[in-house]
Amino acid sequence: MPVQNDEPFIQRVESLIEPGEVCDLFFIQRFKKLMPNVLFKRLLYETSRRYPQIGFVIEPYSLFLFFRLKDLDRAKSLLPARYELVKSRIVEGDEPDHYHGMGIFNTRGSTFWGTRLESYLIARDKETGLVSWIFIDIFSNTLIALPKAGVADPNSHGAVYTTSSKGDFFVNIAEDGTGRRLKLRGTLSRGQRKVPDKPLWIGGNTSIAYTEKLSGGDETPFAVIFDPAEVATALEIPVEDVKLEENGLMPGLAEPELCKVLCFPFAQHYIADSPGCRTFVKDEEDMVAKVHAIAERTQMETFSTRGVKRLFLAGFLLFALLSLGVLAALIAVLVS
Repeated sequence: MPVQNDEPFIQRVESLIEPGEVCDLFFIQRFKKLMPNVLFKRLLYETSRRYPQIGFVIEPYSLFLFFRLKDLDRAKSLLPARYELVKSRIVEGDEPDHYHGMGIFNTRGSTFWGTRLESYLIARDKETGLVSWIFIDIFSNTLIALPKAGVADPNSHGAVYTTSSKGDFFVNIAEDGTGRRLKLRGTLSRGQRKVPDKPLWIGGNTSIAYTEKLSGGDETPFAVIFDPAEVATALEIPVEDVKLEENGLMPGLAEPELCKVLCFPFAQHYIADSPGCRTFVKDEEDMVAKVHAIAERTQMETFSTRGVKRLFLAGFLLFALLSLGVLAALIAVLVS
């Protein structure tokens, strides 16, 4: 049963986004090295248990690129043990195949606000049977939530994804440390409405995980809750309308030629699990029920940095007291 009135859920997601929280988290991130990473991650997970869901919005014209996998053995080696490589359709009517996917978009939430490039493999969770998106790379000019790091610094400070008044789009995103870059341009003008494949775009978004490099050994997936209507249609862009100027993300993993390009020309509203949390979604009907339940809540809080800020304040006060104690001791020695 589809969501008949999407406005309450949209309003709920939008109400959970507080720009000031992003500023606070950026500030705290600069001092993170003063705190043991284990303690910082523990604090984040404790905060997540108190606020188990995060609202965020992907802005209009999110772009998804797909390349056919070439080196299947290498792709399999990137997957955690819980997952197995699987063929998938991108839109209804496609012949299933193995893909390396990339999502490029501008996004905003209380924990991040900026441009983001996600690189994925498509796999099956052997425990649940769900098609799953597996992150193998994330480039962004904003903060990045990762199981291994807790919160990672931006790693692509010059990232650009934008559109023009002519209906053209431009991507130029590179990883700061390595120079690995995705650069392309294209036009939306000949895009045709298509129906994305439900097992991938609905089921897959309830089962999202990371490679060993990004997860630090945590194979547990997380979910995002959303109105299925927001992935019910997309523009398929003819691949000949996209000029791929540079793709240095994973050389040799996939064929160099694009085989599928999708664009969602509207905003998409999501409630994501906080780090360490997991929402189980059985099917599309269950997803719709969860959307209604969130929309009908009279009160809902999202991830907050209040606990982290209190810890930092306590740390600074302790440091100040210790400094005063040392200073007092030195003065006493000098006076005596």
